[in-house]
Amino acid sequence: MNKNHDETKHQIYRYHQIKICITLFISYAFYYLMRKSFSLILPELLFTSIIDQNDAGIILSAQSISYTISKFIGGILSDHISAKILFINGLFLSSLTTVLLAFGPQTLTSFTILWFLNGLAQGFGWPSLVKILQQWTSNKQFGTYYSVLSASANISGGLSPLLATLMTKNFGWQNTLISFGIVSIFIAIISMFMISNRPEDITGMVAIESETKNEKMKKSSPIKWKELLKSPFIWLLSISYLVVFAAKTTACDWGQLYLMNERQKSQLIASSFTSTVESGGFFGAILAGYLSDKMIAAKNKSSNSCDRLPVATAMMTLSTFALHSFCFYVDSFTSHLFIAILGFILGIALYGPIIIFGMVATESVPKSLSGTSHAIVALAANVGAIIAGLPFTMLAQIYSWKTVFFLLEISTALIVLLMAIIGHRLRPDFEMIVSKKIN
Repeated sequence: MNKNHDETKHQIYRYHQIKICITLFISYAFYYLMRKSFSLILPELLFTSIIDQNDAGIILSAQSISYTISKFIGGILSDHISAKILFINGLFLSSLTTVLLAFGPQTLTSFTILWFLNGLAQGFGWPSLVKILQQWTSNKQFGTYYSVLSASANISGGLSPLLATLMTKNFGWQNTLISFGIVSIFIAIISMFMISNRPEDITGMVAIESETKNEKMKKSSPIKWKELLKSPFIWLLSISYLVVFAAKTTACDWGQLYLMNERQKSQLIASSFTSTVESGGFFGAILAGYLSDKMIAAKNKSSNSCDRLPVATAMMTLSTFALHSFCFYVDSFTSHLFIAILGFILGIALYGPIIIFGMVATESVPKSLSGTSHAIVALAANVGAIIAGLPFTMLAQIYSWKTVFFLLEISTALIVLLMAIIGHRLRPDFEMIVSKKIN
């Protein structure tokens, strides 16, 4: 009788877990659509001379700045207020700014203010999603679910350009934004009824997934956020995240220009490189989550979130070799197939560590501070993205894009050495603080 009752409880738990994860997947795909919606109709705005390229740069920079700020704040807020409310309101508000952009005055000031607000709302999405996911998955499942949900952005980013192009040509850019925004608002409303912060919020349910001793310790730990900033382990994660995110952003944003200007490749071949990087990233993210979960499961009760790091180290080693090949083995005679394969490998090798560093930052601290920890390392990642912008373009103007990619090759190699030499030694540092506080 008890066995049947336990099976029923487990089935109910799994039903709600899958329902919430599917809702988060769809909702975050629309989050990403709202974030990129202005970029999707940008060619039409430039073609009709509503704005020029300098105006577009100002508008997109305003969103990037507000997104960086709000993602950091969103991580901290997710530790103190309902992650569900944060997630839904962020999607609703970013959808609303998209609709208002279509209805509002067609001026630089109006576009900039609305897209700055869009960035503020967008920053609440991923930190709150991770917070909800952590409550609904065990340590052995977290990596796989985390990576699959992150892939929703890749799917959205892959499908939305074609859809936006077709809609803009047939219905105009304003109707395209309005349609996207209204559907996204509808998704936000549905999510309100489909998502719960934790199993305990559903009547008669409790978290039935087993916890390791390490997880229980972290739940009850009285560690303070200031100690996160003192932890060498968090600093190692942040620096590693910064480097790999700078490499990913540079490959996606400037790899095409490097191939066209310095390797005399056609725009078709150059743009296909960017597409293969994104495609590889989709598989790399899922592969990283799956393999790191296997690493956790292999150690059973003695597992630690840091056991995911060898997967990141291996992938970053692969990215070092891929960047080296991109610098020294690609020229005007290199085949399209080789460049496409290289882009795919680079996508796998860069997106995998990005997923793992975010997961480890979330899991390696008490759940009451998981949002704050993720916010700290995500801030470092955003700094990496900023470095991949103006600083790297200036360096490329002085030297070349080959120099930039070679610098990234050296940087990733140094991170691999750091992870291999001191990564394991730094793991007990944070756990020791937790143990002392409890004892």
